[in-house]
Amino acid sequence: MLTVQTILGHKWVDTTLGYARLYDGTVAADYYAAMAVVESRLSLPEDRLAVPPQIGQLIALLDSLRSGTLNASQSAALRQLRAGILAFAEREHQDVNVLPPGD
Repeated sequence: MLTVQTILGHKWVDTTLGYARLYDGTVAADYYAAMAVVESRLSLPEDRLAVPPQIGQLIALLDSLRSGTLNASQSAALRQLRAGILAFAEREHQDVNVLPPGD
């Protein structure tokens, strides 16, 4: 900061800091504008998922997660999520062929 103060010819560093704060907003605005352009041009693979996964695929994914090391809270969350997905499938009258959970 002292180098910038000297280059600008400011006697007090507070003067230089005032100008620095003034440009913080400008820099941030320019950054977000540039990132918006970059993101609009960027096409990530997950953005191209046209068809959501089927209920059976979701259940299979949950069951595969249970094969890892989970604490009691995580196991309970997976069981609750599995039950919720199956209840949703029943309400939507979707035919789901899945095995019961193997706890």
